[in-house]
Amino acid sequence: MSTLTLSNVSMGYVTKRETTLALDSISLSIEDGEFVSILGPSGCGKTTLLSLIGGLLSPISGQITLGDQEIKKSNAAIGYMLQQDYLFPWRTIEDNLMLGLKIRRTYSESTRRDALNWLQQLGLGDKKDLYPNQLSGGMRQRVALVRMLATNPSLMLLDEPFSALDYQTKLKLEDLVFHTLKSERKTAILVTHDIGEAIAMSDRVVLLSPRPGRIHRVFEIPKDMANILPFDARQHQHFNEQFQIIWKEMERLAAAT
Repeated sequence: MSTLTLSNVSMGYVTKRETTLALDSISLSIEDGEFVSILGPSGCGKTTLLSLIGGLLSPISGQITLGDQEIKKSNAAIGYMLQQDYLFPWRTIEDNLMLGLKIRRTYSESTRRDALNWLQQLGLGDKKDLYPNQLSGGMRQRVALVRMLATNPSLMLLDEPFSALDYQTKLKLEDLVFHTLKSERKTAILVTHDIGEAIAMSDRVVLLSPRPGRIHRVFEIPKDMANILPFDARQHQHFNEQFQIIWKEMERLAAAT
């Protein structure tokens, strides 16, 4: 059974001047443990789609289910990692990590140990008593990843989490996130503008059309590329071929608008 199912999901916004359809009739199934990226031109509704899946918005029509449960509001089984880390500067790294556990009322000595163990595994065990401004951007994003993992969600939503980082740090963090999520068999959805990132990290890439966003095409990434670290995938013999296929399809979409 699919972990996540979207059935004819549409979303619109109403202002005093106009009604805008942001997403139109999105239907998609994402399997347990799958990593899917969402690509598309600016304004096509990528982040809106992620917000609907996360229960932060409600669709005007259609249904979204996680397992056998319909998503109607924020769900403890869903974790978020954003472009900004949103760490509270007045709290230590450990205090930032525990905040989600306390809000969800799952904080205990056991869950605290688990969170600090994640911090240790990601190379930041000695930073727990520091404050966010004492860490680099890449370190802060690793903390954001631990904060998400600490609540043990089954579905991870990643909204351009690497876009604010320098290229070398971005590549390292891609590998770290990919390895961590795959080893834990987490289901993940990544929103990105970066075609190479989408190919390197994903099992499938979903391309949305310009507004209103519709599923224009779904690209299956070859398994021998999808099962290796993103850095290695970028060196794969078929990587450039896959890049050109998606690039040309995005160019055709842009030319048609």
